Amino acid sequence: MGIRTVGHKVKANSKDCGTLQSLGEISQKRAVKEYDPINAEDILQALGKIKTDPIAMSVIYDPDDALGVGELEAAFKAATPIPFAIELSDKLITTGTTFTWALALINEFKLTQDADGFVIANFTANLNGAPTVTAAA
Repeated sequence: MGIRTVGHKVKANSKDCGTLQSLGEISQKRAVKEYDPINAEDILQALGKIKTDPIAMSVIYDPDDALGVGELEAAFKAATPIPFAIELSDKLITTGTTFTWALALINEFKLTQDADGFVIANFTANLNGAPTVTAAA
């Protein structure tokens, strides 16, 4: 039993987790702090570091090939960060764009058995900083 990934992959600790079923927005932001000096008429602004909002997602996978999901679950239970990547296809082939974060914290994790023998893992990843964006392999 295999799943054709068509380039929509999630990797935890460099291990495939399965085929992406749903993906929340990949949203980034910077905090802006304003300063109002008493000896100037202008307002000074400073930008903080880039932060990525938590991303809720789900993957479907074959329970006989669960290495990546095992990494997610182990990181969730141990409350330890892991390297994390999302690969998105441009044209339903295995090329596209890969977003890689050095560290991700998995703060929500749930498994659901599917009727056809597959399993769906639902989880939320808190991603640290801006991703490295590269062409998918």
